[in-house]
Amino acid sequence: MTSELGAGIAALGLVWMLFVGLLAILWILVPFAIFGIKPLLRELVREQKATQALLTTISQQVYPIAVEVTKPRASRG
Repeated sequence: MTSELGAGIAALGLVWMLFVGLLAILWILVPFAIFGIKPLLRELVREQKATQALLTTISQQVYPIAVEVTKPRASRG
């Protein structure tokens, strides 16, 4: 029984060391992945803003809407 318990503890220790090793590798690599993605995200945001501007222009041509600037309501407090 003692040898079985020792083998079980050794197996759990091996699994734990593999998990910690994988976690350490990820801890090192994730910042590089994030900094590598940043320029791509900036490009996506730029494209999304351009698409939104085009959609706004098209929608204004199809459904012209008069936009009025109104004063904000005074608070009742």
